[in-house]
Amino acid sequence: MLALALCAVVVTLVLAVVYLVRTDAAWALWWHDNYLERLKDFVSGTTRPVRILRHVQQVARRGDARSVLCAVDSYCSTVEWAMNVGDKKGQILDAAVQETRPCWVLELGTYCGYSTVRMARLLPPGARLISVEMNRHYAQVAIEILRHAGMDAQLTPASGDCPAHEDQPAGGTKLPAPQQRRWRLQEALIYTTLHCLQLPLQLFSRSPPNPLNPSIPQETSTETPLNSQGCKVEVLVGSSSDLIPQLKKKLDVDAFDFVFVDHWKASYLRDVRLLEECSLLRPGSVLLADNVTCPGAPDFLQYVRNSPRFQSQYFPAQLEYLQVQDGMEKSVFLG
Repeated sequence: MLALALCAVVVTLVLAVVYLVRTDAAWALWWHDNYLERLKDFVSGTTRPVRILRHVQQVARRGDARSVLCAVDSYCSTVEWAMNVGDKKGQILDAAVQETRPCWVLELGTYCGYSTVRMARLLPPGARLISVEMNRHYAQVAIEILRHAGMDAQLTPASGDCPAHEDQPAGGTKLPAPQQRRWRLQEALIYTTLHCLQLPLQLFSRSPPNPLNPSIPQETSTETPLNSQGCKVEVLVGSSSDLIPQLKKKLDVDAFDFVFVDHWKASYLRDVRLLEECSLLRPGSVLLADNVTCPGAPDFLQYVRNSPRFQSQYFPAQLEYLQVQDGMEKSVFLG
């Protein structure tokens, strides 16, 4: 009887989680961006960015940016979800870049370099794309993917660069107090599963996988990137709040023509205000912010939609590779 009761509890719990993952955006993000990722990290001994990189190296043609994008899209839609901007919202990004025709581009949040490749392939010769990424491991993977796509890319570590915030929920948003209990439950489910897997993996594996292994498959090649005469991509490693005030002096940039905002959602408003304070926006500069609906950036939306310095437009969409409502906000700086 006890065994039947335990089975009933487990089945009920599983059904409840499945229902929440299919109907609730926050649970869908947690399931894909935390639970499954950590399980695969634990079992494979690699990280999701490395798994994406290996897939790109295996199936994408070197020097072909479109092939790289297709490889990432196919992997993330059929094998393992990742929070790139994705193919559907990527079309909104493409249209905004082509309409703006920028020479100086700033990206906040590089991750694996998918959106960096999308933008760089559309920029004219002589343009510069600066991407800011706080996680050194992500930045290293992004550089490998950018170079595989034929981009002239370099990595510039900042002093005291920071690792990813592993204690944050998906999307980098801080959970309100009433939602902390749900996050603790989600964390408990992750670690319970990992502990259940640990013993059989140790018994049947000669070298147990290490989920914290930061190794990245390196491709040592002397090939010149195919678009080395085109735009130049530079990935800066460090906190956006620390790096933004340094950009004018560090890069000798007057202002950015286009800014793609896709890092920690709780940092959107802070960093946009910082760009204004540092005079890194000019009249006509375009900001495009991703994931403003899911996970959401309500304080940022309230600011750009009500500030006389911005003219904003919302583009409804779906969260990358999922059937969950999301959207992008395009804001033109008026000066």
